[in-house]
Amino acid sequence: MLAYKELQDILGATLKWEQNMLDLYEVAEIGIKDKDAKSALTFLKDNHVSHMDVLKNVDVKKFGPTEWVRYSLDYRTDDLIPKKAINRNSSAEEIWTLILDYEEKLKTFYRDVTDRLNTEKQKELFESLVLFKENQIQRILSSKNKHL
Repeated sequence: MLAYKELQDILGATLKWEQNMLDLYEVAEIGIKDKDAKSALTFLKDNHVSHMDVLKNVDVKKFGPTEWVRYSLDYRTDDLIPKKAINRNSSAEEIWTLILDYEEKLKTFYRDVTDRLNTEKQKELFESLVLFKENQIQRILSSKNKHL
């Protein structure tokens, strides 16, 4: 279990994981050969970039006192997004499956954080992250079903 003492700490960790997710999108975008699938993946990646831009500019002071001493599950970057999970020989099916798996793990993390926060404003912030992940997962599933 991890104890985050500041909301900023957990946002920093999530930004790192979201950046790793973006890196995965970029590798997948190169790896997928199908033109339509690549187009869908580019759309998802661009959506992810927009989300990250918003997350980077979150002013934690707007969400009330930043102290947070409750525990969170012990997530590490490698647990969410293993290094070298995708390579140039990965199939489109493998790429879509890995991306879905990682997005689900990030959604679970955000939901766990939401359940452990102290203030409603902080909960709203992480509930919006859960919603973003749910929307992203639906788009991925829709694109995957169309292109595989």
